[in-house]
Amino acid sequence: MRRLKLLLALSTVVAVPLVGGVAAASAADVYSGYSRVGTVSASYGGRYDIKQGYSRVGYVKASYGARWDVYEGYSRVGYVKASYGGRWDIYSGYTKVGYVKASYGGRWDVYSGYSRSGYVKGGPAAAAAGAALLLL
Repeated sequence: MRRLKLLLALSTVVAVPLVGGVAAASAADVYSGYSRVGTVSASYGGRYDIKQGYSRVGYVKASYGARWDVYEGYSRVGYVKASYGGRWDIYSGYTKVGYVKASYGGRWDVYSGYSRSGYVKGGPAAAAAGAALLLL
């Protein structure tokens, strides 16, 4: 379950940079339900680090096409891929486990299956970062 949550969170981190077109230097806050559980921030080499408290738990990095690979520690656990209607589908291995979509007020809602499990809020990179952290 923790791995699935991490994948969902990391996946969200991917969505915003691609949708916004430009990465933001500010951190995005990630919420599970309505409780803040972590942050996502731009790092070096085009990566977005996902932190729970002060500890880095993973990162998201651009892959080929409109796909972002999601890592827990240094192991690849899944990916996020652009879908229709501005959605970003989240995959664990090759199985779709959820999606992220834009909401209101700069917020990105994260869904596990078809149930909303949290959201990400922050700068343009917030959507992408948020998805990643909801997986914590």
